[in-house]
Amino acid sequence: MRPLSISWIFLLAGFLVSTVTFAQTIRQRSTTEGFSLGLQGHMLGWSSDYFQFLDESSGNGVGFGGRIGYGLNQRFELFGQYDRTKMNIKNIDAESFTFTNVTGGVRFNFSATTHALRPYAEVGYVLRTGKLDQVINNNVYDNIMFRGGAGHLGAGLNYFLSLPVALTLNGSFQVGGKSKIDLNGESTPDKADVTTFRISAGVVVYLSEIF
Repeated sequence: MRPLSISWIFLLAGFLVSTVTFAQTIRQRSTTEGFSLGLQGHMLGWSSDYFQFLDESSGNGVGFGGRIGYGLNQRFELFGQYDRTKMNIKNIDAESFTFTNVTGGVRFNFSATTHALRPYAEVGYVLRTGKLDQVINNNVYDNIMFRGGAGHLGAGLNYFLSLPVALTLNGSFQVGGKSKIDLNGESTPDKADVTTFRISAGVVVYLSEIF
């Protein structure tokens, strides 16, 4: 009888260990539901056939942005985002050059709440503005603004350090459409093709896990 009792003890212990391990395995490690707020820094690059050499001489810049999202469920999330970029003007004769992007769209989140790593893809529409102050143009200094809408395509990763905080990495393109051009505050008939891309990194907090 004694060997049988010992066997039962080991069997019971094994069952308890398995139960605890299983419970730990299925614990929630991420979420994409409800409201979220994010902050991110980015690097932006651009190209344009209209602005011949400007995109080569001042082709990139760095900036910051903010994002608000609302997860309808664990798959679909609506978002709005604002980004502002200060372009590198080291190789051009200008006082300043900035890009602003206001983006709205839908994000599709992959994986499950039991995983800390959540890949995603997103699609949307962006209102984009480029602004050059006192840039040399045919031997005179002009203020140039170009603005217009474009499609937004992106993908990235959220990694949850712990609920409700995640680190985020994102890459996106803003393509298509034409930008209207203002010269010294006056509209012109010209329209420019502009394509931009951003690589962003930041942090996001899911408020549904706090309140």
